Amino acid sequence: MKAILIDVKNEEVREVEHDDTRKEIYNFVECSTFDVLRLDGVNGIYVDDEGLFVEDQLFFTYHGDNYSQTLGGNGLILGVDSEGNSISPTLTVKEVEEAIDFHPTGFDTWQ
Repeated sequence: MKAILIDVKNEEVREVEHDDTRKEIYNFVECSTFDVLRLDGVNGIYVDDEGLFVEDQLFFTYHGDNYSQTLGGNGLILGVDSEGNSISPTLTVKEVEEAIDFHPTGFDTWQ
């Protein structure tokens, strides 16, 4: 299935193939534990659950319809169906690019 990767090192958003396994989420997000932030009724973004504690972490801010959330490390966007199964996101790469601000090295989330 398709997924959308937010790559903080290269400051790019791109479509990737996802095999619907947790192992691949860990690989794309580059973490050992992840959390999911709900973006809307279908789409969620998987992020490093310990992303704020990573030394020299890179950050991005996702601007949703009624909120703005700064997150550490890569993000992986997947959709979910009515039964809780992962599906391709309904968002496009262009929509995600327009909703993302990448932050420079040394960005401080505590300010």
